[in-house]
Amino acid sequence: MTDPVVSSRRGPLAVLTLNRPEERNPLDRDMSAALLAAMAAAMADDEVRAVAIAANGPAFCAGGDLRQMKQLRQMPAEQAYAWPEDIVALHKAALDAPKPMIALVDGPAYAGGMGLAGMCDILLATDRARFAMPEIRTGLFPMIIVAHLARAVPRKLLLDLMLTGRPLDAAEAHRAGFVNRVCDGTDGLWAAAEEYAGWFAHTSPLAARLGRRAFTLLADLPANQALDAAQFLNLTFFLGSDLAEGATAFLEKRPPAWVHR
Repeated sequence: MTDPVVSSRRGPLAVLTLNRPEERNPLDRDMSAALLAAMAAAMADDEVRAVAIAANGPAFCAGGDLRQMKQLRQMPAEQAYAWPEDIVALHKAALDAPKPMIALVDGPAYAGGMGLAGMCDILLATDRARFAMPEIRTGLFPMIIVAHLARAVPRKLLLDLMLTGRPLDAAEAHRAGFVNRVCDGTDGLWAAAEEYAGWFAHTSPLAARLGRRAFTLLADLPANQALDAAQFLNLTFFLGSDLAEGATAFLEKRPPAWVHR
């Protein structure tokens, strides 16, 4: 049996590739556990400045394995409850990730696969990409992925997709703001990923790590509270060592010498 996730590097970009193409890369317990472990390793590597999730085969990810899910009703309630715990942990890890995450979608990303793409900061797709949540057609409803998709897709469109199960093509997903860029084929997809990786490599690691956490917090607060919280959170950056280096480098007209912590 092949590894469900293969880790590789493209310079400062760690690439985590879903690797069960013959099954359309289902996000089952094995895949989610392997992806969670690979993410943790990439995030802990000081040489990595961004993490990409890609996939082998014609599909990005078909979502949960219905053959496994069909058996859940025969399990004790506590076992059925625990079945998606690594998927939940994966989404929580994306919320707390200290580095930018990029999804590279070159085929269908359905159900949990759409959630997997949607939990990333940057979503790059080719015109072969399709996004859908067909759970309602099989007696389910997309639950865990709501946490991220409700923050990435307009409410009316999200309900449309959840209640009909219809697919969304890359162009419509781009118009809706879910996809950052529609790329020209696989080569264009990787070129865009490396372009983003190059941009991320020149940013402050501390500002990226703390900024992602601050954004998650501020985006979920009422506007007045978000403004007050932002004033306090600014101190983290004002008093941090990266601002001193970044400002000095700018004034001295040289690249910053970031220290990885």
